[in-house]
Amino acid sequence: METDNGTAARLEALTAMLSDKDGLVRQNARLQLVEMGTPAGPALAQVLRGAPSKNARWGAAKALVEIRDPRAVPALLDALEDRDSDVSWLAAVALNKLGKAAWKEVLQRLIERGVDSVAVRAGVHHVFAGQTFDREEELFATLLRALEFGELDEAGAMAATEIHRRMLNGLWQECREIGQDEGTDDGG
Repeated sequence: METDNGTAARLEALTAMLSDKDGLVRQNARLQLVEMGTPAGPALAQVLRGAPSKNARWGAAKALVEIRDPRAVPALLDALEDRDSDVSWLAAVALNKLGKAAWKEVLQRLIERGVDSVAVRAGVHHVFAGQTFDREEELFATLLRALEFGELDEAGAMAATEIHRRMLNGLWQECREIGQDEGTDDGG
């Protein structure tokens, strides 16, 4: 069995290979990183955020599409504004594949940067396209209509803010219920 140091060394070597000039070397490294699964997620997120090589960022984003590690959401959100459109597209695909696990942070980024960033608006539209919304369908429909042409109008911004607020309230309510359950377990 590989030690933590061995895993770390392997991750370092494979992520470095994502910058190689040879496309087959990059592909082999990416496939091995995907095979490693979620343990590779943080290293790939670091490459996505900081690699000067667009090939390395592309490879990291492509691997994250398949790994689906929620810990990579912040790096994927940053990558929506990558200077290479292929990288930003793959970041949106990865966020789309994460589904609901990414929604709260995606909405937060849209609220923060959606007015200023065409790339964020386009990426968020792709993230939510094709998703199934158990609740808030009407609000999501309003948001998607607003983003369809790369704009974030007032109705779309209000919908994003309201969905985000409801998601946060839902989390607060879950925490409150957990706290109440713990309080009753020990006799109050």
